[in-house]
Amino acid sequence: MKKVLLIVSLIIFGFSESYGTHIRAGEITARRLGCSGLTYEFTLTAYRDTGSDILFGNGEFDFGDGEVIMLNPDGFNRKEIIDDEIELVEFKIQHTYSSNGDYTVSYVEDFRNVGIINMSNSGSVSFYVETIIRIDPFFGCNSTPVFLIPPVDKGAVGVLFYHNPGAFDINGDSIAFKMVTPQSRAGVDVPNFRSPEVAAGGQNSQQTGPATLTLDAILGDLIWDAPGMKGEFNIAFIAEEWRKISGKWEFLGSVTRDMQIIVDETENDPPEIQVPLDTCIEAGTLLEATIVATDPNPESSVKIEGFGGPFVLDPPAILSPDPAVYEESPTNAAFSWQTDCTHIREDPYLVRFKATDNGPGLRLTAFETWSITIVPPSPKNVVAESKPQRSIEISWDEYDCGDAEVIQVYRRVDNYDFEPENCEIGIPENGGYELIGAVPVGQNTFLDNNAGRGLDFGATFCYRLVAVFELPKGGVSYASEEVCQQINATGPVITNVTIDETDAENGEITISWLPPFEIDILQYPPPYKYRILRSSGSDFEEVGMVSDDTTFTDSGVNTLENIYNYQLELYLANDPVSEDNLIEISAQAATVRLSSVGLFESIELNWSAEVPWSNTNQDYPYHYIYRNKVNENLDQLVLIDSVDVRQQGFQYVDSGQFNNENLSNLEEYCYYVTTSGGYGNEDIFEPLLNDSQILCARPDDQIDPCPPFDVGFQLDSPDKCLEFLADKNCEFDQFQNELYWESNLADSCDSEINYYEVFFKNELESDFELIGTTRDTFFIHDNLPEFAGCYAIRAVDQSENRSEFSETFCKENCPNIAFPNVFTPNDDGRNDFFTPFYQRASEAGSIPFDKCPRFLEKIDFKVFNRYGRQVYAYESGGENGLYINWDGTNFNGEPLPYAIYYYEAVVTFDMLRPENKQKRYKGYVQIIR
Repeated sequence: MKKVLLIVSLIIFGFSESYGTHIRAGEITARRLGCSGLTYEFTLTAYRDTGSDILFGNGEFDFGDGEVIMLNPDGFNRKEIIDDEIELVEFKIQHTYSSNGDYTVSYVEDFRNVGIINMSNSGSVSFYVETIIRIDPFFGCNSTPVFLIPPVDKGAVGVLFYHNPGAFDINGDSIAFKMVTPQSRAGVDVPNFRSPEVAAGGQNSQQTGPATLTLDAILGDLIWDAPGMKGEFNIAFIAEEWRKISGKWEFLGSVTRDMQIIVDETENDPPEIQVPLDTCIEAGTLLEATIVATDPNPESSVKIEGFGGPFVLDPPAILSPDPAVYEESPTNAAFSWQTDCTHIREDPYLVRFKATDNGPGLRLTAFETWSITIVPPSPKNVVAESKPQRSIEISWDEYDCGDAEVIQVYRRVDNYDFEPENCEIGIPENGGYELIGAVPVGQNTFLDNNAGRGLDFGATFCYRLVAVFELPKGGVSYASEEVCQQINATGPVITNVTIDETDAENGEITISWLPPFEIDILQYPPPYKYRILRSSGSDFEEVGMVSDDTTFTDSGVNTLENIYNYQLELYLANDPVSEDNLIEISAQAATVRLSSVGLFESIELNWSAEVPWSNTNQDYPYHYIYRNKVNENLDQLVLIDSVDVRQQGFQYVDSGQFNNENLSNLEEYCYYVTTSGGYGNEDIFEPLLNDSQILCARPDDQIDPCPPFDVGFQLDSPDKCLEFLADKNCEFDQFQNELYWESNLADSCDSEINYYEVFFKNELESDFELIGTTRDTFFIHDNLPEFAGCYAIRAVDQSENRSEFSETFCKENCPNIAFPNVFTPNDDGRNDFFTPFYQRASEAGSIPFDKCPRFLEKIDFKVFNRYGRQVYAYESGGENGLYINWDGTNFNGEPLPYAIYYYEAVVTFDMLRPENKQKRYKGYVQIIR
């Protein structure tokens, strides 16, 4: 009996080894067939061991929606020998889903090929792969990525192994890679799996440490440095697909690939391959290049293959010779791609070139990647034309390249010479351009009237356009040529807003301007007078009046902490100041604001100024940095350096480089910055120089600022809250909270505050969220649906140090409800129902607003007769509203007789604190019929 069992076991084992061990690698990809339906074409690609007599295709294909089919090995769509003992087999299967949803599509078949080192008894282990698709109109139409490089590759013992799957997404979505464990069934890992570098052991190729295996999450580069023994090893990885929708990255699905690495011993050395430098090319251009491969073994020949998106697009890229052939080293391949507008996408195309040698022993490979970005052409023939009411119309040729979505319009004051270099797409970062609008690609005009305010007097306005393409492919074009147009100076032109004295109470600012030199003097004959207006927030106030002069000094202002904005009103000298006599209003111009960040033995300076001229003037591009502690007079601020803002932006890091003396972390240093700019108008002198406030800071500043204290609300009591609502209709829902606080000036903390951060939460147990910042000691939190919420405030100093939070302070809603004591349910359309006093905004009536129900959540209402017996009950929720609407009937719907009844109402209000939510009301009501 034992002999029989042994013979049977040997027969079964021999059959398994000979006929059931054949699958090396594979994956499933999906292509949606049109966006109007839910039909997909799935491609199952497998790689089998030709040493087995078993054909591939004897497994189960699961569509993830409950339908499972058995494949037929004879039903393949493609079969091809791609290398020694490696056969590619491909099945294409269509399936229509009944509804949107997430589906896990999978395939399982017995068995893997025998002898895989890093799992147990691989010849009896099933092969399993899966793909996740998400069908959702929110995500749009989508197909999975495809892999263009076969997943069976060869490496050598002790030699660094490199592989890339050549993943490509036809929709332009982003792909992220991560390693997973190969599986034999859904959720079941193969037995005793060990990562190849663990299973094979050994040292890296430099013999400096153990072997490693890494997968680049972005590029998909798989590097095994280096195989420690010969054999066959399997790994698996997932390619996740992500799409940016409404500014948020959304997961679209994934493809799991199971791949095999065949390692052997060899004296052969791998070839080397040279590819061009990464490049950008304008859509419509023919791209040509030569790829060179060499092999260190003189008796070896080499072939070059190309993989990547360009080879599967229409028109495709071509790599000659095609198909690749082995040629004597060195060998060349000619790459050619006639690009067009359908190829435009934001992400570059990654073209993978593979060189394979045919030398002694094991054939070895080398990979290199060439990055090609197809850039949209710029909008052409841009024209700027002056229009009435200080506006400029920009027009251009119709843009008809690819799937452009909008044309963006950028503006700056004064011209800016700029010729985009290769790959320099969009608008230059420090060019001083501002995005002022965007129009649909089908529109080819844009009217710039400065959001209805009119463009500023005397300035030359210059424009550039870029085309922006639809996601998911995306893309931004090269910038158009610049066009400029000037606005006549028919009003006063501010030229200076410069800080002369920095002080919290006695600061001084000089404002200078030019008279309106292009005004109609017949209609408005000189002389003129100017009303000077100033704002440190939202409202302007008069600070002076000047006649026959073009300069004014504003004194007694807090230049240490505040930014001040100025504007001029123009009047005839002898006219009284009134709206009827106002001729023109100048543009607004603000003081230069300097801030700092303390770094180790250095200080970073940043500055800005909202002005009608350009502070990125190409003729005078330098801004000047002044500092103290540089000469014998330590308090004197002297020029230490300048910044070309076209290159560096409005930033400077002082590490003592001007005199090679590092800043001390124990010292305080003071600075101011002089900006330089111009209007681009020959009639207005340049440069326009303006000074910031003096700012003092420490390197490596570790001292936190003082926390705010005495925080409070403008409406700080229920009475004030109800008083505010007394003239608001019952449906009022536009609330705001106005907060106030004091600055702390304790010696133990930094009293120089740069700004405050305001945090808010609308539930006691939730987390605070930042809702805004302010330089003032007040903040208005508006557009709220209610008053209730909690706040905390902290201070931030010049070095971005943050104080402790202020005490948490909360505000409650002010609930309210009132009931009538009589109603007449006689169906005459007046006072037929018992309900809390309420009046809709669209209704007119005599109900006073101070009786309006406010902040109701729920109401539980009961009615009793004079004997204490309950005759009616009502509870809100579901179809029952908050306002009762009792028609004077009892539980059975029968009219109650004329009488006095007593009610009890338990009202739940929308309140922050649980103990404040419920209130009980008792009263009486008379029914009159």
